Amino acid sequence: MAAKKIIKKLFVSTIIAGTLAAAASYAAEGGSSASDIPVDRVILSTSGLANFELRAHVTDDAKLRFPVRLEQVDDILKSLIVFDKNGKLGGVTLPGKQPLAQVFKDLPFTQAQLDDPAQLLNAYQGATVTLKGASLNGTGQLLQVVPEEVALDNDRTVTRHRISIMTDGGMRQAILEDLISVTFDDPKIKAELSRALDAVRENGTSEQRMMTVNLLGKGARNVELSYVVDAPLWKSAYRLVLPEGDAKKGLLQGWAVIENMTASDWKHVDLTLVSGNPVTFRQNLYQSYYVQRPEIPVQVFGRVMPRVDEGTVATAADMERKETASSMEGAPGGMLGGRGFGGAMLKKSRMMNAPMAAAPAPMEMMRANSMDSLAAAQDAGTGMADVAPVANAAGSAEATTQVLFRFPNRFDLKSGQSLMLPFVSREVPMERVSVFQPETHPTHPLAAVELKNDGGTGLPPGVLTLYEESPLLKGTSFVGDAQLPVLSKGEKRLVSYALDSKTSIDRKESSDSTQGEITVAKGVLRVAYKNRATTTYTIKAPEKEARTIIIEHPKRYDYDIVSPDPKDVEVSNGHYRIRVKLKAGEKKVVPVVLENRGWQTYMLSGMSSEQFTAYATGTSGGHLDAAARRSFGKLAEKRREIDDVDRKIAGVERQRQAIIRDQSRVRQNLMSLNGKSDVKEKYLAKLNTQEDELEKLDAAKEKLSALRQQKQGELSDMIADIKL
Repeated sequence: MAAKKIIKKLFVSTIIAGTLAAAASYAAEGGSSASDIPVDRVILSTSGLANFELRAHVTDDAKLRFPVRLEQVDDILKSLIVFDKNGKLGGVTLPGKQPLAQVFKDLPFTQAQLDDPAQLLNAYQGATVTLKGASLNGTGQLLQVVPEEVALDNDRTVTRHRISIMTDGGMRQAILEDLISVTFDDPKIKAELSRALDAVRENGTSEQRMMTVNLLGKGARNVELSYVVDAPLWKSAYRLVLPEGDAKKGLLQGWAVIENMTASDWKHVDLTLVSGNPVTFRQNLYQSYYVQRPEIPVQVFGRVMPRVDEGTVATAADMERKETASSMEGAPGGMLGGRGFGGAMLKKSRMMNAPMAAAPAPMEMMRANSMDSLAAAQDAGTGMADVAPVANAAGSAEATTQVLFRFPNRFDLKSGQSLMLPFVSREVPMERVSVFQPETHPTHPLAAVELKNDGGTGLPPGVLTLYEESPLLKGTSFVGDAQLPVLSKGEKRLVSYALDSKTSIDRKESSDSTQGEITVAKGVLRVAYKNRATTTYTIKAPEKEARTIIIEHPKRYDYDIVSPDPKDVEVSNGHYRIRVKLKAGEKKVVPVVLENRGWQTYMLSGMSSEQFTAYATGTSGGHLDAAARRSFGKLAEKRREIDDVDRKIAGVERQRQAIIRDQSRVRQNLMSLNGKSDVKEKYLAKLNTQEDELEKLDAAKEKLSALRQQKQGELSDMIADIKL
């Protein structure tokens, strides 16, 4: 290892010269370091993405260089956009995903050989080198560097390297470790070594890549870079102060928890928060892909290999018409002028050197919906505990699919730190209620608050901590936590935070089914039915407190609510909401009735005599007059006659099958007998008798079948005559 370190020092002069030249070239091109392009604006989204905007001041042609984390390169390649009003974008470059492997693929040595100077010298065998040292000073062609084991005292050995060169005076040798320097005379070799070492330096860590943006232009100007990468989503946490008594407004404060997990500090950044659910995805743009090509044999004289014909699909004119129509349908209608997530931010005057309309001043767009509501609430006073007013609550605005909160002040946030900022603070309409959810608790409702968002924009979801004014404490006390769902502008939400054990609710269920109107037409019986499900709620309010109860009654598929009046019942996802007001100590019984109505259809020709009898006697539950019942009575009698004939036919068939089985037995016995015998004659006589019986049974079955057909026809005529 000591020998390798010594040899590496020999190339310092060569590498320093190459590095200084590169640095001079970079400075001449107007390059800027990462510190020259700080983050100016951060737009954080609840989708787990962040839109970063960087600003820099450049002069003439310039290069902007900034490091990016390896896992974010794909997102930057997908989303990077450059704004240069008076310049042009020359291109963006960065090392490949495996830059060192690619660099060394084009060099005559490997990275492993670069790490071992002896192997590196051997890679340039035949190159002209100049050696300087106490034992040898000269120039010649490099032959080889070979290791030698040198014995030391105490039976120890050390590895040294002997270098051999071919000079005009012949071959000369020296110990590599004893030399002062080894210099390659060929400028091309020096450039190759410099290139390799630069690549190692630039990609010394696998976690970062250096991105270079090339800008072309004249004069001094400001440029901006904008890109979207993954970032920790910002979280919202609310506080709600409930007033004492029956006041109809409470103080709502919303705080955003944000984190800077980038590699650099945020200094004086413009911060905007976005609440929405945009479509987001990743694509592996940084990965190198190669198209697989078919391999064909080398062409030789006389060999012909025509292309394989796969037929035709249309004429060229037809294909052109299709392509023209397709391109017309897919043609863009214009360029979106928005910035940030969902096109909600400001337009720029030039994007990728494409002219655009002039943009308004950065702060003016958002201030239109800034802190008017907050100021009004603070001027009027909260009427509750002295909650500190917010100095920099965010102004808000609604886009098509999301809500934006922009803070009027700029912030500093070091890398790896978190920050909590208020984005809303105002009074909101509210009502204290108790929500009964049987699946949550079978006998007690939940203490809740019904909030209404009367502000200009929606509010994102988040946890909610509730406080209540307490005369005893002369301040506020904690009463519970809750989850605030998405609260769109103008909508209401129920927020449950504790169990209301003072209020008791008993619930009983029952159900019944009845038949109603009956109609018959063209042999089809239709019976109206009604299924009824009744749930009775018995509610008891506390002795000294009034209550507004909201019963969340589960909906049933294909059922409608008939009691209470549907006009007074709200419908949520999967539940009916029934509001009941009780005075202090009052007890109320609230029946909730759901009904399912419909028709059941039967073919009269397929009904049994028992079913006909049920309608004839009225035990079916349907509504029939006396004449209709008599008609069903006749149908029942005719069906019984048919059933009686069917039983007789079945009896005849059983006799036939018994004779046929016995004949099979007799024939098998006859086959085992030879010649003439009394037994054989007996079997033959029995077969003759059975054949006579079968003829009589067949005649009887045929007569019965004719009778059944007659009676079935009579039943069909009777069914056709019935109309109800």
